Amino acid sequence: MMKPITQKVNIASVAAGVLISLSLFLEATQTNSNSALCGNVGLRPLPRSEADLNGNHGGSWAGMPTFEAQKGNYPFVAEHLDVVMDWLEGDFKTKRLFFEYYWGLDAVRDDLDPEKNLLVKTIRNWELKGAEVEHILICREYDLAIHRGHKEAQPGPFKEDTRILYEKDVDDIRAMFKLARGKGLLKHENYKLIQMVQEPSFFADDKRFLPIMKKMEGIAYECHQFNRHWPLETGWSKPDPVVRGAKWTLDQGKEYIFYYGPIIWKCEKYYPFVERDWLEKYWKAGLPKHHPNMHYYLNTFPNETGRGRPVGPETDPHSILGFTQWLIQEIKSPRQK
Repeated sequence: MMKPITQKVNIASVAAGVLISLSLFLEATQTNSNSALCGNVGLRPLPRSEADLNGNHGGSWAGMPTFEAQKGNYPFVAEHLDVVMDWLEGDFKTKRLFFEYYWGLDAVRDDLDPEKNLLVKTIRNWELKGAEVEHILICREYDLAIHRGHKEAQPGPFKEDTRILYEKDVDDIRAMFKLARGKGLLKHENYKLIQMVQEPSFFADDKRFLPIMKKMEGIAYECHQFNRHWPLETGWSKPDPVVRGAKWTLDQGKEYIFYYGPIIWKCEKYYPFVERDWLEKYWKAGLPKHHPNMHYYLNTFPNETGRGRPVGPETDPHSILGFTQWLIQEIKSPRQK
């Protein structure tokens, strides 16, 4: 008499197991599907270690908190960060790297002999350390460089945005990469060149830029919370032109990097979670949030008041690593917002 009852229990157990497995499968599928719809979240960690503390850009870096000192304090960010800038010694699991590079500072740096060129040397150095170079954020940094001792620095072709490269610059760099690969200096014969721009929408509004855009993999726009970028509503990075530039770039089938920072900390202008508030306002204004070619890279350069912000732990929502965790969750969450 007990046998049929046992059978019923077994059938019920099997059915419950099937439902649980199906639920887990659907959840995993949803997460994987969402990941495919999202771009990268990246981070520029500074100061990385005590070796960086002799820096003085934006104020002395002496005594500042470092990422190295947060070892073990950011397991979520370490696991889920997609791309990191200029550092493979932290807890980050990723080996995908990005870096900034300035073209047009002087003839020696721009020597197209791959065995002498600094850009090739930079890529080679990271690849020898096991990195995979994901993006090279490149520009002609004339406006700053000419006032910082680089007397040979030359602007790009457009007075509206002197950071933009010449078409010939891009052609020369591509040819040099191919030569470098042929000589066994690099792992690949080409790399993603992302044009760093100064103006948020000139490149999207002026047709003269289109031939250059076709030669590049994308655009990186730097959005600060300092100087002319403040306040958000009327500053250099006000939402309308930023959104227009980003959407135009994505419509070209290119990649767009919202290079966000430096961000402020406790000062007259600061209010709690100002760094999150700006992003939420950009998203509300139409800046794409979940798109495979839309990337968010945090530029946590220790500039002015931003120098006082704690690096971690990630459990501190006001810290750099806490902010990074929040951004990863916002971009990568399977719940579309």
